[in-house]
Amino acid sequence: MVTLDRGGYRIGVMDLKSRTLRVLTDGQQDESPSFAPNGATIIFASESRGNGDLALVSSDGRYQERLRSDSGDVREPAWSPYPARR
Repeated sequence: MVTLDRGGYRIGVMDLKSRTLRVLTDGQQDESPSFAPNGATIIFASESRGNGDLALVSSDGRYQERLRSDSGDVREPAWSPYPARR
């Protein structure tokens, strides 16, 4: 989910049983989260230095990686579905 946290929009996950929210990112404008098919990683759009980038965070928040683009803004990430087997 996207949550307003300390003045910025960040990616978080909520434990529905305990209703505990864990904020996973620390950007100012993190949005459009999409879980990987295995549930281990979340890809999302972020903004840094005025450019739209993609970023990854593990579902437990321990690992983060920013995927910067030198040629324009990147927005609305989504994991591709597995190809159909025939």
